[in-house]
Amino acid sequence: MVGSLTNSPARLSFRLHVQKHWLIMPMRGNVSYEPLGDLYLKLRTRAAAYGVAGLVLAGAVIFSGSTLGLLSTSSSGILSLLLTDPPSVPSGVSAVYLTYSSIAVHASGFNDSGWVSFSGAGTIDTLKLVNLSQTISSAVVPSLTYDRVEFNISEVEVEYLGTNYTVAVASSNLVVPIIGGVTVDSSNPAAALIDIQPTVLNLGDQFNPSFTMAAGAKALQVPSDEVSDSMRNVGNDYSLEGHSWFQTFKQHHSDDLSVSGLALASGMFSFSVANAGSDPVTIRMAILTPIAQGEGSGMMMGSAPNSIFFVVPPDGSLKLVSGAPGQVESFLGSGGYSLSPGASHSFSFTGTITSLLGKLGVSSGTRYSVELAGSENFGTQMVTAS
Repeated sequence: MVGSLTNSPARLSFRLHVQKHWLIMPMRGNVSYEPLGDLYLKLRTRAAAYGVAGLVLAGAVIFSGSTLGLLSTSSSGILSLLLTDPPSVPSGVSAVYLTYSSIAVHASGFNDSGWVSFSGAGTIDTLKLVNLSQTISSAVVPSLTYDRVEFNISEVEVEYLGTNYTVAVASSNLVVPIIGGVTVDSSNPAAALIDIQPTVLNLGDQFNPSFTMAAGAKALQVPSDEVSDSMRNVGNDYSLEGHSWFQTFKQHHSDDLSVSGLALASGMFSFSVANAGSDPVTIRMAILTPIAQGEGSGMMMGSAPNSIFFVVPPDGSLKLVSGAPGQVESFLGSGGYSLSPGASHSFSFTGTITSLLGKLGVSSGTRYSVELAGSENFGTQMVTAS
């Protein structure tokens, strides 16, 4: 038997059913799919390196199909992954460099064994991706429908007032739903567009900045008549301007949250929200920033220590955050209150309200910007304290 494995490629292919089948092999918690024709070469290399005993051991692992599973698909196709990014950043930030790695897609209808790993990693300036997308990876995968894409944000840097700073990432692993799935077949190349929505906060001040970031994302299949050969090339730019399919996706699947009834005083804060979109939204934090005369809305340079932070637990209450700014990172990356499409909710807090560092309270007559953060940044509202 050992002789048939080491000396006869034809017999090896027969043992493995068909060379175009795809075998699942564990790889860092995900799964890598490889054509079995290529797998023979790997076995032969292992035999040379480790001898016959090493090959038999490798074969024992590879043939454990009852535990790893075998995708019985005889065809494959090209799937390219594109990234676009409408970021929300503090004033003074001119670039957001996001480094990604460990990309994988999930085959619809499979459990945790259905992940297909992609090779490649890279860094991209997401501030340049407004109405523009860029290919981050491309691979030949089994002809299936894929419903999720996963990747790791391994590092983020921002350029702030001409200097680069490392950003603390609230949640480095993103599992992104592909709305409607992306179908891959052998006849036409396919592509999926990942619409990532990061929120960057400066929890320090202008002279001692400290940045943190949280990100949500959604993805969709690029229409087949829009997919070009150039999309296979990592780094290729593809303009999204003027494409009705993308605008329709943004209109129906961007988080559409309306805010009403804002009220603020030294001892209370309340507001109501309604989800007018077609997807669930998650609200994790409310940030109130005093607006000085002549300033616009949003968290200005140097204003974070004076801002008021409320965390939103899963029960839909509001809890005041005080103390070290670093704790904001954990709140941005987990938990939150989920609001279903068409649902509404009223939030309220009663008690003494102070800024993050506890030095300032609410001043009557002062205007505050109110920013809600969660599955994305939901925009800014204005309220005058009573």
